[in-house]
Amino acid sequence: MNGAITIAGVTPRDVVAPRDLDELRRIVSALHAERKAFAFAGGGTELELGNAPRALDTVVRTSSLTRVVDYTPEDQTITVEAGLTFAELDRILAVHGQMLPLDVVDRERSTIGGVIATNAHGKRRQRYGTAKDLIVGVTIVRPDGVVARGGGKVVKNVAGFDLPKLMVGSLGTLGAIATVTLRLYPIPQTTRTLVLTAPSPNALAGVPRALIDQRLEPESVASYGPSHVQTLVVTFAGTRSGVDAQCATVRSPIAREHGVDVSEATLDQSAAFDAAECEIRARHAWRVRMTAPPEPPAAMPPGAAHRYRPAAGAVAYPLLGIAHDGFDGPDFGVAELRAAVDGATGGRGAVVVQAMPASARAQVDAWPPADPAALALMRAVKDRFDPHGLSNPGRFIGGI
Repeated sequence: MNGAITIAGVTPRDVVAPRDLDELRRIVSALHAERKAFAFAGGGTELELGNAPRALDTVVRTSSLTRVVDYTPEDQTITVEAGLTFAELDRILAVHGQMLPLDVVDRERSTIGGVIATNAHGKRRQRYGTAKDLIVGVTIVRPDGVVARGGGKVVKNVAGFDLPKLMVGSLGTLGAIATVTLRLYPIPQTTRTLVLTAPSPNALAGVPRALIDQRLEPESVASYGPSHVQTLVVTFAGTRSGVDAQCATVRSPIAREHGVDVSEATLDQSAAFDAAECEIRARHAWRVRMTAPPEPPAAMPPGAAHRYRPAAGAVAYPLLGIAHDGFDGPDFGVAELRAAVDGATGGRGAVVVQAMPASARAQVDAWPPADPAALALMRAVKDRFDPHGLSNPGRFIGGI
């Protein structure tokens, strides 16, 4: 069937939506036999990520694969099909007081398989890590249509080839993610969010390091600001007594020693911060993710970027060395931004363009330069899984 969908600016000839794993296998096998290029899509929230595919005959949508294959609350694991949305998973897990602590910008649309394939994550990575820390097992359909499985149903060390982690961030270049087994967490007893503000960004610069020095364990630390970092939002989650003690430490000695003001966010204020983050990460024509080693934690990429261009808005995770920025207009200045981040980080930073206007795709590489040894290894893996180069060809880093 035909459908209005594009992958990094390229429109396929056909869009198909298999109803189960066997139909997915048969579709991919037929495309492989006919040597047709194909890509995979879930809820469609990350279709702009990456470079334009070199060829694209068919998009295979996994949004109809929504079964819960196995759920054992006492083991804190669940196995689901790739098309299940985060919103539906949230509803299923909440009944048992559990959660999957991965942040996505649109829980109603984002699917489990899509988030695994793109390695999407947000500020709660500070406490829970990324999909690589939460994935336990996976079933995939290889580009030749063969079904392969890796990992297991319980949390344990994986011996040998770690297929589940290999699929995280693979962007559909190694095959279709069909089912995923995930590690779950209990919903915290309580959650409190503190907002730290100061008239100058310099006053907040030492606070992230102070959180570590005081041995606090925040669920997330995020800074917000249009052109400078002037608001730091720190969230703690866990037992009531533990959260209360950590909040008290932030108020004194941390806030007192650094001369910053502290207030506790209301539910509406917390929702407003989340909405601002979603706006930056999902609503602009240009969207970028900047990364740098968080050493010291307060040294974050936006500082460099803002010296040459006022940002439309930015959110940063200072203890992770990650920042997101967005901009609407014909020219973002990606080369200048990459140069600024390189200069601020001694060449250890990187800028990924997560979305851009179609008119810019011929001039802008979505990916930063890759380490030659790492790129050679990735190409070898790609050749092993997809020797004919049919699965999302050219969309990933280095033209993979």
